[in-house]
Amino acid sequence: MARGAEVDQEQQQQQPLVDQVKEYQARSRQAWAASSFLSSTSTSTASSSSSWLDGLLVIWALLLLALLLFTFVAFYFKFVGLAFLFAFGAALLYICMRLKRKHKRSKQRVLLPLSM
Repeated sequence: MARGAEVDQEQQQQQPLVDQVKEYQARSRQAWAASSFLSSTSTSTASSSSSWLDGLLVIWALLLLALLLFTFVAFYFKFVGLAFLFAFGAALLYICMRLKRKHKRSKQRVLLPLSM
Protein backbone atom coordinates (compact mmCIF):
# COMPACT_ATOMS: atom_id res chain seq x y z
CA MET A 1 0.00 0.00 0.00
CA ALA A 2 2.79 2.41 0.83
CA ARG A 3 4.29 1.93 -2.63
CA GLY A 4 1.00 2.92 -4.26
CA ALA A 5 0.86 6.13 -2.20
CA GLU A 6 4.39 7.08 -3.31
CA VAL A 7 3.47 6.55 -6.96
CA ASP A 8 0.37 8.75 -6.55
CA GLN A 9 2.46 11.55 -5.01
CA GLU A 10 4.99 11.37 -7.87
CA GLN A 11 2.21 11.55 -10.43
CA GLN A 12 0.70 14.56 -8.67
CA GLN A 13 4.08 16.31 -8.69
CA GLN A 14 4.63 15.55 -12.38
CA GLN A 15 1.20 16.83 -13.40
CA PRO A 16 2.16 20.57 -13.26
CA LEU A 17 5.22 19.83 -15.40
CA VAL A 18 3.03 18.13 -17.99
CA ASP A 19 0.72 21.14 -17.98
CA GLN A 20 3.67 23.49 -18.45
CA VAL A 21 4.93 21.47 -21.42
CA LYS A 22 1.47 21.53 -23.01
CA GLU A 23 1.22 25.30 -22.52
CA TYR A 24 4.67 25.81 -24.01
CA GLN A 25 3.83 23.68 -27.04
CA ALA A 26 0.56 25.54 -27.56
CA ARG A 27 2.32 28.91 -27.40
CA SER A 28 5.07 27.81 -29.77
CA ARG A 29 2.53 26.64 -32.36
CA GLN A 30 1.02 30.10 -32.72
CA ALA A 31 2.14 31.27 -36.12
CA TRP A 32 0.35 34.60 -36.37
CA ALA A 33 1.06 37.63 -34.24
CA ALA A 34 -2.67 38.31 -33.90
CA SER A 35 -3.27 34.99 -32.17
CA SER A 36 -0.88 35.97 -29.38
CA PHE A 37 -2.92 39.14 -28.76
CA LEU A 38 -6.18 37.17 -28.69
CA SER A 39 -4.98 34.38 -26.41
CA SER A 40 -6.28 34.21 -22.86
CA THR A 41 -2.84 33.60 -21.35
CA SER A 42 -0.57 36.51 -20.66
CA THR A 43 2.24 37.01 -23.15
CA SER A 44 5.80 37.70 -22.15
CA THR A 45 8.04 40.41 -23.55
CA ALA A 46 10.00 37.80 -25.53
CA SER A 47 6.94 36.87 -27.58
CA SER A 48 6.04 40.51 -28.25
CA SER A 49 9.57 41.25 -29.43
CA SER A 50 9.38 38.15 -31.59
CA SER A 51 6.19 39.37 -33.27
CA TRP A 52 7.86 42.75 -33.78
CA LEU A 53 10.82 41.02 -35.40
CA ASP A 54 8.48 38.98 -37.61
CA GLY A 55 6.83 42.18 -38.78
CA LEU A 56 10.21 43.73 -39.52
CA LEU A 57 11.26 40.67 -41.52
CA VAL A 58 8.06 40.86 -43.60
CA ILE A 59 8.72 44.53 -44.37
CA TRP A 60 12.31 43.72 -45.30
CA ALA A 61 11.15 40.90 -47.57
CA LEU A 62 8.80 43.28 -49.39
CA LEU A 63 11.58 45.83 -49.72
CA LEU A 64 13.87 43.12 -51.09
CA LEU A 65 11.31 42.18 -53.74
CA ALA A 66 10.90 45.85 -54.66
CA LEU A 67 14.67 46.26 -55.03
CA LEU A 68 14.86 43.20 -57.26
CA LEU A 69 12.02 44.56 -59.38
CA PHE A 70 13.78 47.94 -59.69
CA THR A 71 16.96 46.08 -60.68
CA PHE A 72 15.20 44.35 -63.57
CA VAL A 73 13.53 47.58 -64.67
CA ALA A 74 16.86 49.44 -64.58
CA PHE A 75 18.48 46.68 -66.68
CA TYR A 76 15.60 46.88 -69.14
CA PHE A 77 16.10 50.62 -69.61
CA LYS A 78 19.89 50.09 -69.81
CA PHE A 79 20.77 51.91 -66.58
CA VAL A 80 23.44 49.38 -65.69
CA GLY A 81 25.04 51.38 -62.87
CA LEU A 82 21.71 51.94 -61.19
CA ALA A 83 20.82 48.26 -61.66
CA PHE A 84 24.04 47.18 -59.95
CA LEU A 85 23.33 49.62 -57.12
CA PHE A 86 19.86 48.11 -56.61
CA ALA A 87 21.28 44.58 -56.83
CA PHE A 88 23.93 45.41 -54.22
CA GLY A 89 21.28 46.88 -51.92
CA ALA A 90 19.10 43.79 -52.37
CA ALA A 91 22.01 41.47 -51.59
CA LEU A 92 22.88 43.47 -48.48
CA LEU A 93 19.26 43.41 -47.33
CA TYR A 94 19.06 39.65 -47.93
CA ILE A 95 22.17 39.05 -45.81
CA CYS A 96 20.72 41.18 -43.00
CA MET A 97 17.48 39.20 -43.13
CA ARG A 98 19.31 35.91 -42.89
CA LEU A 99 21.32 37.12 -39.91
CA LYS A 100 18.18 38.32 -38.10
CA ARG A 101 16.43 34.99 -38.69
CA LYS A 102 19.46 33.07 -37.47
CA HIS A 103 19.64 35.27 -34.36
CA LYS A 104 15.93 34.74 -33.73
CA ARG A 105 16.27 30.95 -34.01
CA SER A 106 19.27 30.84 -31.69
CA LYS A 107 17.40 33.01 -29.18
CA GLN A 108 14.44 30.62 -29.27
CA ARG A 109 16.72 27.65 -28.62
CA VAL A 110 18.12 29.33 -25.53
CA LEU A 111 14.68 29.71 -23.92
CA LEU A 112 13.81 26.59 -21.97
CA PRO A 113 10.22 25.43 -21.80
CA LEU A 114 10.42 24.59 -18.10
CA SER A 115 12.12 26.27 -15.21
CA MET A 116 14.86 24.03 -13.93
